[in-house]
Formats: sequence, C-alpha cells, structure tokens
Amino acid sequence: MHSAPIRRPARAALFAGILLAVALPAWPQAAADFDDLARRAESLVDSKPAEAADLYRQALAMRPEWAEGWLYLGASLFSLDRYAEATDAFRKGTKLAPEKGAAWAFLGLCEAALDDPDQALADIRKGEELGIGENPGFETFVRVKAAQTLIRQSAFDEALAQLVPLSIRNENSPEIELTMGLCAMAVPSSVAELTPARRAVVAAAGKAAWASASKRPAEAAAGYRALLERYPDEPGVHYAYGLYLEETDLTAALAEFQKELARSPKHWPTLIVTGGLYTRQGNPAEGAKLLRAALQNAPARYRWLVHAELGRAEMTAGNLQPATSEFETAVRLMPGNAQVHFFLAQVYRRAGRKDDAARETAAFEKLKAQQDPLGVFSFGARN
Repeated sequence: MHSAPIRRPARAALFAGILLAVALPAWPQAAADFDDLARRAESLVDSKPAEAADLYRQALAMRPEWAEGWLYLGASLFSLDRYAEATDAFRKGTKLAPEKGAAWAFLGLCEAALDDPDQALADIRKGEELGIGENPGFETFVRVKAAQTLIRQSAFDEALAQLVPLSIRNENSPEIELTMGLCAMAVPSSVAELTPARRAVVAAAGKAAWASASKRPAEAAAGYRALLERYPDEPGVHYAYGLYLEETDLTAALAEFQKELARSPKHWPTLIVTGGLYTRQGNPAEGAKLLRAALQNAPARYRWLVHAELGRAEMTAGNLQPATSEFETAVRLMPGNAQVHFFLAQVYRRAGRKDDAARETAAFEKLKAQQDPLGVFSFGARN
C-alpha cells in the first residue's frame, strides 16, 4: 500500500480515530449538563476541534478527574497546532491513565513540536512499549516524527529502526522516502531545511533505501545506480551506497567509503564505518588512523563506539595496553552495551588479568539476554 502524505485535512479524522482507541470507560453520568457537554464535544472533535476543545474544558472544569476528557482535549489542541496547551492536557491525561500507549505517543509528538527532543523520544518510546493502537495511519505518523527527531540528533541508526517496519509492510509516501534518505546519507537536517536541489538528492537516496528495506532488490540496485549516476559528487551519496553494498561486497563498499572521504574527509559516519572495515580486513593501523579522526568529529553520543572500534584496532594489532584503555573508556561511556564488556574481557584475558576478565565476562553474561552480544559493532543506516 502506498499512502499519501499526512496533510492537515486528514489529521483531525486520524486523531479522532486514535482517541476512540485510547478512550476509557465512560465516567458514571451524574449531571445532564456534563452529559450534554461531553456528547457535543465528541461530535465536534473531527469537524470543529476548536469548539470541541472549549466544550471539553467546560466539562473538565466540572470533572477534572475525567481522564478521557483530558486525552480528547489534548488531541483537539494538537490538531490546532496548540502544542503547549496540548502537552499540558496530555500530561494530565497520562497521569490519570498511564496505561494508554497512544496518549504517551501523542504527548511525545507535542514535545517534539515544542523542540524538546529528549523528552519527546522518551514518551514516544513509552507509548510504543505500551502499544499505540491498531491505527496504521497513526503509527506511521508517530514513527516518521520519531525518526525525524532522531535524525536531528544524528541518531541515524535508531531513526532507520523506526522506519523499517513501515517499509516491511509496504507503507510509503514522499515524506517517508525523504526521511529514509536523510538516514541513508547521514544528514542531520529536517526535510523543511533542505534546498530544492538537496531535496532531490535525498529523495533519490530515500527511494533506493526504501526499496532495499522493503526487499525489492532489483528496484534497490537500480535506485542506487541512478543515485550514483545523477549525483556522484553530492555529500553522503557514496556513504549511502557503501552501506548498501556492505551486505554483499565489502571490497566494493570500502571503495565507496573511500570515495566519500575523498570528497568529505570529516564525514564522521564514514570515518567510523571505514575505520572498522579496515580493522576487519587486516589493516588496523589505517583503521585506527581514521577512527582517531572520527573521534574529533563525531557527536558525543557516538564516542563510546569510536573508542570501542579503536580498542578492536589496537587489540588486532597486538597493542594490549592502548586496547585496554580504549575499551575501558567505551565501557565507562556506554556501560549497558554487552559487546564492549565482551571485548574488554578478551583484552583483560590476553593481558593475564584473570579477575578483571571474570568481572567483565559476568557483566557481559548479564546483558547478553537483552542484546545481540556477539554482533559486530556497527554504525549507519544499514538497509
């Protein structure tokens, strides 16, 4: 199914459906005027959200513990782009009905609109954990917004994880493709900030990445060929193609990453992934050189990964002391990652530090049930 972009006329209907999904059992009716306000408000949520919001406020003044009313009020205000007021309503509603996943997701959408990305992502994730209902349109809206928020924080791998389920179920739109293109090229920008020329590049990359994620290999291959032919000198293009090739041809992928670095020597995602590839292909000295450059350019959220990759490069080269230092730094920065404990245990064992190795092995065992503990370190929008 190819869905159209979510435009304003469709939003009210979308949100009205979600409100029904999160609705609580009706409050015992004690007053005819409250009944009348509630019925009138519900009938106007879709067609006249401003009037509905006024009626919900009147009803809530009578019954402030009416959780459903706060949630309906929040969605009505959201559809009017009154995000600060909607945030307040959803916070009150989620306090009264904390089990409603769609309400938490709505709250996160409001916070994202108010440029509070960390809290927005926390609340959207909470909503996803609880379940955001069975409305595909709402799930798409939430996932795209979460992905766009993550992209602004340079969390491209996490952003792609939000989008892949949409491609698997064949959900597509220009906005989804553009968002996926930002992931594939590692562009920490919003769609609105793209110039028309840059937007065309990102759209082409997103179309190819979407085809790959949705298991259309011939379409993906053609899309990437077209991307390279039309935009060979655009930043991020060779990086995106290299990620695509990693699954099937590491030598060709490395060549694409080298082309990207020739054009954009400070492109830190390429520095990280290329440094790791050099190490795995038996050239840890060159890998470490690129990773040290990545350490100077990567956002703070990825420094643990760079230190971990540097540890692997040094360990591969037989330099146990610097390898130990790098892995210890990685563990300090990201103590909840099983892989870094696994490799720190390895380097301790090679250095004869049995007690330290046992401690790190225990930490690894504790964390491995929650992760893919033996998977290699990775970065980027893998397709």
